[in-house]
Amino acid sequence: MSMQRALLVLVLTVLLVGPVGAYKGSQLSRGPVDSFQLVDHTNETYAFDLDSQGVMVVSFIFTRCPDVCPVITQSLKSVQTELSDRELEDVTFVSITVDPEYDTPERLKEYTERHGVDWPHLTGSVDELEPVWATFGVVVQKAVIEAHVMPYQPGEASVTVLDRNGSGGQHMMAMNATASTALLARQAGWSLNTSTSSYGTMLNGINGVDSPSDWSWYWELNVWNTTAETWEASQVGMDELDVLNHPHTAWKASSQNSSLLSPPGTEDDWSMQVVWPNGTTDLVLGGPFTAYHLTQTALGSASVNTTVQSTEYGHYLTSINDVEAPDDASWWWNLYLWNETTGIWDTSPVGMDDVVEPLHIAWAPSDLNISQLASPVQTNGNASECDGHGWAMGYGEDRHCMCDAGYTWEEDDRMSCVPDSSESYNVGHSTIVYLLNPAREPVVAWAGDDWRPVDLAADVKELLEREQLGGYETEITPSVSFVALLALVAGAAFLRKSPFSRNNG
Repeated sequence: MSMQRALLVLVLTVLLVGPVGAYKGSQLSRGPVDSFQLVDHTNETYAFDLDSQGVMVVSFIFTRCPDVCPVITQSLKSVQTELSDRELEDVTFVSITVDPEYDTPERLKEYTERHGVDWPHLTGSVDELEPVWATFGVVVQKAVIEAHVMPYQPGEASVTVLDRNGSGGQHMMAMNATASTALLARQAGWSLNTSTSSYGTMLNGINGVDSPSDWSWYWELNVWNTTAETWEASQVGMDELDVLNHPHTAWKASSQNSSLLSPPGTEDDWSMQVVWPNGTTDLVLGGPFTAYHLTQTALGSASVNTTVQSTEYGHYLTSINDVEAPDDASWWWNLYLWNETTGIWDTSPVGMDDVVEPLHIAWAPSDLNISQLASPVQTNGNASECDGHGWAMGYGEDRHCMCDAGYTWEEDDRMSCVPDSSESYNVGHSTIVYLLNPAREPVVAWAGDDWRPVDLAADVKELLEREQLGGYETEITPSVSFVALLALVAGAAFLRKSPFSRNNG
């Protein structure tokens, strides 16, 4: 082969090889996803247009997900902060539900507001979403979703406290009308005037509107009777009324008619209405129970003093039984969540307001050994299950394996964990995030929730640079292959003119 031909082969090789992949996530090789239209969390139509420009970050979540999805959403929120304003101009975030029968636009809106995010969260009918899941290669395991969103039983929830000496105890949630009134009044920004006697706690005033001393009217506690579907005066005092069994309460000036009270919404978890002496009304919705509610009610009923500050970032616990965390942050009161799957306490990845429908939580000084925290429940495990590559959870027909990274179920056998060699992802307890290029081709996948925002953000930046978006078109530098190409072309030209090329051609 002549020298010129050898150089030509080398030039073509450099051109064909191109840049080496540098993604941190799982790199995919797929065609573009199909276009579709769904409804977003503001109840507006959202068109997923194949012609739109830019990089997309598409996640699959469901609002009833008790653990993974809130972590995913908060992590994606952190990804946004890792990107510059110029990069964000060419990046679109979208979340799509895998639980459309529950996730209405209203529930998705509440979810976005609770997590402080503003990107579109999409839903629709099952018939509309099934082809969307299919085009993304997402296999929705409805049975797994249902297994993880069993009806929440707040009465079974507990708070374990470990003090500075390593001792403590477990306290069960106890939500009476005294606690719920205080929580919802605080949420509404109202002050309360209460008094205590041998008969218990009495409500004398709400937000400066006090009942008169002549008893011409008083604040009357009402409960919603679900059987008769009507409001009726409570037969017990506010300390004795179990709000877990009667989640909808009302305080009415006794001089006003009960007809002014509205029936509670079917989607409301718990609520409080107020009928003021002038006949006007107010409604406060409690929303889903969180670790904040559990902390306040369980420890309050056990007479464990707490100090909880309300900040722009949410509620923050600073002291328990008058033991306050120091200002130098040498230690702080740390929140732990009981992991029913692994049977251990995990440090909560989010604040107490974002732990929705908690079962067992714990508070302990951050500098104490977590092994000192006692188990709140008795668990049974079987190490031989799941082929040794995961753990089993659930009961009866709902029992299934939570497979380790890189493993999945073998066809329909949910009690197996075999190596995963496909580009499809089972979505139920876990979830998936995709990075799409402007051609709407899924390029990178991040499964589960144990990834770092800085790593996913690095992949977004890598994709932007490859597509010359996000400001990278103004920062082009010659690639190694391009420099090598110029050198080879120059070398070929030199050899072509050289006497050696004529003598040895």
